[in-house]
Amino acid sequence: MIRSADVEADLSVPGERRRASRFLWAACEALLAAAAEPRSLNRALDMLMRAFECDGVALHAMGPSGQLEPWSARGAWRTTPGDLRDCMSVPLFRGTERVGTLDLLARPGTSWRPAQLGLIRTGAGALGAALGARLELQRLRNAPGRDALTGLPDAGAFHARLGEELARGCRRGTPVSAVVLDLDRLAAVNERYGRPAGDVVLSETALVLKLALRESDVVARLEGDAFGIVLPDTGRDSALRCADRVRRALEEHRFARVGHVSASAGVAGCPADGVETVELMDAAARALALAKKAGRRRVMIVSPAAVH
Repeated sequence: MIRSADVEADLSVPGERRRASRFLWAACEALLAAAAEPRSLNRALDMLMRAFECDGVALHAMGPSGQLEPWSARGAWRTTPGDLRDCMSVPLFRGTERVGTLDLLARPGTSWRPAQLGLIRTGAGALGAALGARLELQRLRNAPGRDALTGLPDAGAFHARLGEELARGCRRGTPVSAVVLDLDRLAAVNERYGRPAGDVVLSETALVLKLALRESDVVARLEGDAFGIVLPDTGRDSALRCADRVRRALEEHRFARVGHVSASAGVAGCPADGVETVELMDAAARALALAKKAGRRRVMIVSPAAVH
């Protein structure tokens, strides 16, 4: 069992809050990796025990039957007779969809403090988003039009959706942008760690991208280490900022075995770069090529005036 300290930390102190928040976000990151590395799930629960300063954490996820199924538990759940300590069951949601439950067991002789409850509420939102994205992609991996490795839409589905959004944008006079994002040097990862490790990177990348984008955005795996993003109702400048935020989120994620991976991206917008799927994708591909030539780890568009 992991304890953050022998004496309870005071979450009202800024330094302790920051420390607890670090544990919480580390747990969310470990949960993203758990689909490919089961040990990461235990690591996530250990981090949650430290963040919430409790003696037990159990995670239940919504199964294919629509019923909650136990995933994993850590800590001192086998209590002795007469041990009437506080317990809590927190529902986990992704949007309005129930995706799981988090059960917490308090330390002996303690009650949940307001600062703890605030962190638990924040954690429930973050964990629900991460768990929901993971369950969705697992469920869709074998569906038509889906990439079997990541569960994301495949290239055909991406181009079809981009065409639909472009047609809708032209009718309504609203902008649409497209992003092509490419992982930097994934071939070197495959060579050093093996193809299975590279597949783990691709699978986790799908989760990171899903969490970094809006529900209305579309992210797909195009081919190899390339991903496509459709941003409805988004102009080029906003798309450039969004793509850079996504790139940074991906770069900050720590992948199992591999560590950190960087990415480059190209952005194109309708109507400035064209009104057809082929035109937009060609402009985004040319912008990606510029980003690669400029040293990678950056986002660019074809127009020199708006280069990052």
